[in-house]
Amino acid sequence: MKTRSSHLIKGLIITLILALISLFNVLPILKLNFSTAFFGDDFFFHVERVIGLSNVFQSPVNFNVFGHAASLANVFYPWETVYPLYLIYSATSDFVFSYKLFYFLLTLLTALLAYWCVFKISKNTFSALCFATLYIFSFYRISNFFVRAALGEVVSMTFLPLVLLGLYYILFEDFKKWRILTIGMTLVGYTHALSLFLTSAFVIIAAVIMVGFIDAKAKRLTNLVKAGIWAVLLCSPYLFLVANTSLKNDLYMIWTQPLKGLPLWQWLGNSLSNQMYPNPDVRSSLGASVVLALMIAVIIFVLFKKARTPFNSFCLFGGIGTLLMTSSFFPWSAVDQTLLGKIQFVWRLNTYTSLLILVSFSLVLGMIIPKVPLSLKPILLLGLVIALIISSGNAFATFAKNKAEKTPRDPDIAKATRNVFYGDYAPKQVTNPNNQQQVLQKRYFLNAQPVQPSVKYTDNVCTIKATNATGKQATLKVPVFWYSYQTVTVNHQPAPSKISAAGTTLVKIPSGTSIITISYHYPKLLVIFVLIAVLSLFLLSMSSLYIRNAGIKHSSTEKE
Repeated sequence: MKTRSSHLIKGLIITLILALISLFNVLPILKLNFSTAFFGDDFFFHVERVIGLSNVFQSPVNFNVFGHAASLANVFYPWETVYPLYLIYSATSDFVFSYKLFYFLLTLLTALLAYWCVFKISKNTFSALCFATLYIFSFYRISNFFVRAALGEVVSMTFLPLVLLGLYYILFEDFKKWRILTIGMTLVGYTHALSLFLTSAFVIIAAVIMVGFIDAKAKRLTNLVKAGIWAVLLCSPYLFLVANTSLKNDLYMIWTQPLKGLPLWQWLGNSLSNQMYPNPDVRSSLGASVVLALMIAVIIFVLFKKARTPFNSFCLFGGIGTLLMTSSFFPWSAVDQTLLGKIQFVWRLNTYTSLLILVSFSLVLGMIIPKVPLSLKPILLLGLVIALIISSGNAFATFAKNKAEKTPRDPDIAKATRNVFYGDYAPKQVTNPNNQQQVLQKRYFLNAQPVQPSVKYTDNVCTIKATNATGKQATLKVPVFWYSYQTVTVNHQPAPSKISAAGTTLVKIPSGTSIITISYHYPKLLVIFVLIAVLSLFLLSMSSLYIRNAGIKHSSTEKE
């Protein structure tokens, strides 16, 4: 009883410490206004997709966002892990407050998971606290949030420590704990598609590299495959929806550019000076904290033999390897036209570089820190937090000073962003500027002649009242995108629709005044994949509970 009580007290203390550190991490969004800190590349996009979750259970499209164009953003962007942000917003009706609160809760969850994962590996509280602190303050993470407003990547970084812990168990420790990798990969899968792709590649490459250095190869690799299969089953609704939509619709997916890495000296200068802005190449910066952590980890690794454990070697050299891949050393031009070219920016790998280097640093620090008096450890942790606050604060101040956008915005951002248009996941014809303008300007055509019908939008339905004065059936061109999931009615009767040369909707209407409705539905097969995922989750939970109970029973028997 005493042991359980002491564990509970320790857990509460750790949680309070990490909550306080997380609060320091979110200070910039409490202090800076939305004119300087929250208009990154993707901010409006994520605001709209979160607001668009109001009808996500009824329709894959929300007409009241993305300029009423009918965007499939919430089909291709996993929404499950940002749904709590929508729930907070729906309860408060204040998006600014909701965004801040969500980021704090997300940061606290990131810190708790980071702490737990490293503690499971090291059994060292100080190592785990150091990693949790360094990870939430890692420069790429805070740049993603404050500069790029890349909400999907920020959320995915929350669950990457689980992926690494799962790899640790499968490749280096007890491979029977493969379920942790399944959970980690599933959560990443429900956050960000590109992160799922890169994380899957990371896991596969790690397994291939380590296969020559591990024991019980067959069993470990079998459990790795098992973890992957269960993750696919759990992610199957999302994977099916993306695959099915891609096959049935010719879409413009994402903007890409030629991939290139920075020269190492330029990268080092950007990182040590914590540069965020305005040169896009600067965003490849890892930040001074990660670079210094790498230098210290290398020194300790060289000087102390006990630091050269298999897992620490994997993290340290893996971090250095991914770092070099983001530099000009890697021949990115050779893979530009391959699937790898879809990652858009080589500095997305900074996610994995930061994770591996900071884990390695925290582990080796824990190996040498026992020699330090116990009373000194809180002081060292406090010093680390203060140094990170000052470092990130200076970077934010420079960023806010250099950013061109200075005009304060309406605090009710939700209303201001509803009409911002993004072409991602629209029909490919949207890449033509003339076609795009037809959608943006809400231009309707009846037999190729401009008309101005009466239009009303709800989240689920676009309702049009149009008059056909031609005396015969005519074709109405509606400036909302056509997808295979579209349902159209004319005068309350189902009607066929086609895609126009502009990627918009064509529907035939009779002579006179007609009421046309356009809505969208999920494919019927999706229900089957949802059931597969739910059943998989139930079976995985039951098997985990059975193994846990069996372990407890075995432990009790041994004590007797």
